Amino acid sequence: MTLNREKPKVIVVGTGGFGKNHVRVLAELGGLGGVCDIDVEKASTYGRLYNVPYYSSVSEIPENVYDGAVVSTPTFTHKEVALQLILKNFKYLLIEKPFTRDLREAFEIINQARRERVKLMVGFIERFNPAVSMVKNYVAEGAVGEIIMASATRVRRWPERITDLGVLLDTAIHDIDLMRHVFSEDPLKVYAKVGRSMHRIHEDYATLILTFKAEKMAIIQANWLTPFKIRSLEIIGSEGVIEADLVSQQVTLSSKDDRITPFSEWSEPLRHELKHFLECIVNGSNPSPGEEDAVKALAIVESSFKSSETGNVVNIVTQPF
Repeated sequence: MTLNREKPKVIVVGTGGFGKNHVRVLAELGGLGGVCDIDVEKASTYGRLYNVPYYSSVSEIPENVYDGAVVSTPTFTHKEVALQLILKNFKYLLIEKPFTRDLREAFEIINQARRERVKLMVGFIERFNPAVSMVKNYVAEGAVGEIIMASATRVRRWPERITDLGVLLDTAIHDIDLMRHVFSEDPLKVYAKVGRSMHRIHEDYATLILTFKAEKMAIIQANWLTPFKIRSLEIIGSEGVIEADLVSQQVTLSSKDDRITPFSEWSEPLRHELKHFLECIVNGSNPSPGEEDAVKALAIVESSFKSSETGNVVNIVTQPF
């Protein structure tokens, strides 16, 4: 069967949690080709709702029918699901963050994908937040002079749940990627403290200090304890400050003489992310953020755990690409 690259069709594997949003937005974009979920009732509900084929197992998904897939299953299943899809001749995979549980699993997927010429994307959705785009443009233009430091806060109350992830991999990893993205470079060292307060299984709060070249710093705070939601990013420069609310998408630029908050209409980051994924399929181009971004973020997470365990600053090292 010859695939239609002008109107690519993507299957969503895992329709619970955030997966249902992938289903909805892909349908809005005209790119939803099918759904798969181990919960047969859930799969059939979405299949009937959007008039697309549905499956209860990856093994049921036919080969050479879909242009790409979104993997939005629990993280501990990402490696298995991705490898199965690669064997089924899928050439584009968008794997939800944090990509995998650890670097070992990440490289298993990447190595197999390279052998089969599969293009990978990781679901760091905040890169597609219009507020982040505005912040990055301000930084690139030198609107606040030389960057001195940045800080990010990502907190909310989260009930105890059965999960394979703690706050570092589930939450803080967004801002780890954002710091790399905004600074356009990789941190060299990390000092981290993580702990568990209200949750029994995994850590539920974390503070990271990342050190970049020229002694630039980034501070990341994340928790599942605060009884309201904050997702913010602040860039402090020699000539001013950029403050971004990633929920409302409002960005304020302050300098010695002025303080402005340009109007920008709110738009859904997931829509921008999936539109990019579909465009890459049509154009045969590499999606971004890709496999290298996934690995570098995971390396920072693993270094953060090591720092917290030892109480020391840890050098961040990733395998070369």
